[in-house]
Amino acid sequence: MEMKTVSEKMAEFALHQKLTEIPHHIAGYGKLLLMDTFGVAMANRELEHAQAIRSVVMNWESIPASTLWGSKDKVQVSEAVLYNAGLIHGSDYDDTHVAGIVHPSAAVVSTAVAVGEALGASGEEIYGAILIGWEIIVRLALAARGRFHDVGFHGTAITAPFAAACVAGRLMEVTEDVLVNALGICGSQAAGLQEFLRDGSWVKKLHPGWGAHSAIYAVNLAKAGMTGPKKVLEGEFGIWKTHCGSIEGLEEFEDLGRVWHTMEITFKRYPVCHMTHSFIDCILKARAQEQLWPEEIERIECRIEKRCYGIVCEPEDVKKNPKTDYMMRFSLPYVVAAALVQGKVSPWEIDMRLARDSRIRELMSKVVCIADDSKRNPGYFPGWVKIVKKDGREFVFDQRWEMGTPQNPVDMDAVMTKFYNNLERFYTKQQREKISDLLQNIEKLEDMGPLMESLAVS
Repeated sequence: MEMKTVSEKMAEFALHQKLTEIPHHIAGYGKLLLMDTFGVAMANRELEHAQAIRSVVMNWESIPASTLWGSKDKVQVSEAVLYNAGLIHGSDYDDTHVAGIVHPSAAVVSTAVAVGEALGASGEEIYGAILIGWEIIVRLALAARGRFHDVGFHGTAITAPFAAACVAGRLMEVTEDVLVNALGICGSQAAGLQEFLRDGSWVKKLHPGWGAHSAIYAVNLAKAGMTGPKKVLEGEFGIWKTHCGSIEGLEEFEDLGRVWHTMEITFKRYPVCHMTHSFIDCILKARAQEQLWPEEIERIECRIEKRCYGIVCEPEDVKKNPKTDYMMRFSLPYVVAAALVQGKVSPWEIDMRLARDSRIRELMSKVVCIADDSKRNPGYFPGWVKIVKKDGREFVFDQRWEMGTPQNPVDMDAVMTKFYNNLERFYTKQQREKISDLLQNIEKLEDMGPLMESLAVS
């Protein structure tokens, strides 16, 4: 009997895994991820990139099928996922699977809700598709082992079309053959470069949504008879060999459906690259324990593994002179300086006014980033910081595990606080509580109408 391809395993899992067979604690944890996702999305609705995407999708004369979150406007499904995923990922504040280096919810949740709304699917059907999508995208990211990033690709962008196709295919009730072909088509559409790291441009905000947009077309093309390679992942010219150099890692799909990784997805405490979070924690701890003031600092040495160094430390002149919000989010010197000066790194610290602040600029000039693989903790984003004061005293802080890991668990109350804070600007307390209740009981909804109505901002 011929062994199943990875795409065939994914399709079988996506189409036939029963929601009732998913462990209760996984489904329960997912509700928190949902709340975090919608909270982050709604907080971003007035950002410039969101307005740019909205203006484009609203200009298409499309069939009104799925809602642009936060409004009463509807567009065709592929345009809705492009916009809604752009809301989720727009400030780099959305959830992350650290070991896989991937943002799971942006493509997965936007696709499930948009497709489900267009089809009139129930909340239970939509939530089941979301749980399946999370598992698929995390498996793909784990199988890549960071190698997409090593050669300049954005891992979330590459994996998003495959996961979104599984989500859409499940809700559309396609056959396994159709979904396998759709996944094959996705392989030729999976794209996303990391050149934005060099100039802070916005394109990364589009990546999950563009992957989901591609997936919608892939599934519909496959339904219409278009074929795609069955070995799109492990084939001689498949994604893994072309992008990663080998098919090593794809064994991650061997225990699909038996082992679940959803609870490894973590919430972001800071709206910046997750690779910098442990460094922020170290700085805030140093500030509190040692009563440090920026004027007293001679040097701040940050040691970080080489893979991450190229993302948040290079090129040095750009990282120390951020010109856009995205460069600030991917600048270790900036977030370290902002944390010490401001005593926090919230969405309001990602502000060009602060990037031009003389105290922060002076402190950035004193941050020395060093690529040092001896500080690695494989599968995690640790932080190692040495602070040298002008009086010669030195303080070393070493955090091996970022917040949200079993070794350094996140306070779930903090997740709820983040949710309410993100919505505070646009919704009353009563409205926020209603949105929370709908998300926590999503599987009881007959359709997405009540949730979409609750999110609409007048």
